[in-house]
Amino acid sequence: MTRQNVTELLAVLEEIRSNEYPDVPKEMIEQIALAQFDNQDDRNKARVETIQVIASYVNKIS
Repeated sequence: MTRQNVTELLAVLEEIRSNEYPDVPKEMIEQIALAQFDNQDDRNKARVETIQVIASYVNKIS
């Protein structure tokens, strides 16, 4: 996957998020997608970073 593909993916995710899940922050979705993309060769690191993004969001809303 190239950076162009990621840009296109983020655009699609934003459309879905804004229409279906407007309460979920755009930044969180972007951070998760980029964590997965940047660490696609290290699935454990991708998982850890994704969990950190979600935990940070949950801590903010708690």
